[in-house]
Amino acid sequence: MKLEWFIARRISGKTYNKGVSSTVVKIAVAAVALSVAVMIVSMAVIIGFKDEIMDKVVGFGSCINIINRETGGNYETLPISAKQDFYPSIENEQGIKHIQRYLMKPAILKSGADILGVVIKGVGEEYDFKFFEDNMVEGHPPIIKSGTTKSDSMLISKRMADLLNLALGDKVVAYFVQDPPRMRKYTVSGIYQTGLEDYDKLFCFTDMADIQKLNGWNDDQISGFEVMVDDFDKLDEMSSLVREFAGYQIAEDGSMLRVSNVKDNNRQLFDWITLTEMNVYVILGIMFFVAFVNMSTAMLIIIFERAPMIGIMKAVGSTNWLIRKVFIIQSIYITGRGVIIGNIVAAVLILLEQTFKLVALNPESYYVDHVPAEFQFWYFLAIDLGTLLVMSLMLVIPSLAISKMQPAKVVSFR
Repeated sequence: MKLEWFIARRISGKTYNKGVSSTVVKIAVAAVALSVAVMIVSMAVIIGFKDEIMDKVVGFGSCINIINRETGGNYETLPISAKQDFYPSIENEQGIKHIQRYLMKPAILKSGADILGVVIKGVGEEYDFKFFEDNMVEGHPPIIKSGTTKSDSMLISKRMADLLNLALGDKVVAYFVQDPPRMRKYTVSGIYQTGLEDYDKLFCFTDMADIQKLNGWNDDQISGFEVMVDDFDKLDEMSSLVREFAGYQIAEDGSMLRVSNVKDNNRQLFDWITLTEMNVYVILGIMFFVAFVNMSTAMLIIIFERAPMIGIMKAVGSTNWLIRKVFIIQSIYITGRGVIIGNIVAAVLILLEQTFKLVALNPESYYVDHVPAEFQFWYFLAIDLGTLLVMSLMLVIPSLAISKMQPAKVVSFR
């Protein structure tokens, strides 16, 4: 064992339990623990927010959309043909998970004296309802089969059910403002709740064949395609791939296709997530600074308390750098204690929030009804190693005080 490690290890326990520096060292450990815990919890929350909101936004729509280029920003869409060269063969491309057809049509739901404006999303038999099955309050999504038999079942949100006083199995009338006006009766087959209020209050789901008939479209005309990808981090790359297949084509009817992804369609939401991430980086910087100030203070007090030992080491020929390494190593020991305690505190807080959802939020403002905290090993490790590395480098600065000490003056220092 090297000399500096041996000396640091011998004096570490005494420094922590005895002497003037004992209280200061304990405060420094507490400051490091608090800083590490805050950094880990902050990362857990921002990752949880990001993943939770993305899962919900993608669950309602998709990663990538293919629609008529002439379609505007409303929910009355222009038709495109479902008979495309890329459908459904694009699923064979690496990185593409699934492709599905859909139709959109605004409507007014009426139940008794209550009315509500919604957007009805017509889907086909290949539509993946897993997201809604995971967020189902009761019932099930519409069972849609290919063929001439249309399903009259409808999936609505709990918010819609509460506003219209609907229960599972109830009938609801949908009015469509068109020329001539039309109406349809549907049966509530399922009620979902995602907590994403902007979407919960808007979208309900039924058989696309019925929407095609209302629009006067044939069986091959749809509003668009939704494409799901395997890895959301490669969304831009997959969007470019889909554009190569669909974005530069002119259909037989003269229509052109437009490809957009979930980031393009929800720019404000993703800008908000980016801003939240920037706030976390600011918190990380502040917490690193707090930990450094406390550890620097503790290190200087330890150095001055050990002044006689420093004088003796210099008198027997030890270099300033060797002595500085002793105290840097001792500070790393202290930092390590704080890091371990901080990890335990953070893990407990994250698990408590995951299990009991202790911190409630307003979903209309935050898109979720509680603080989502995601437990991932990698950011624990990154923050721990980052703290130890940054503190080791920064603590070289207060150790410079050792160079100013003269053996003749500090050996008798009390």
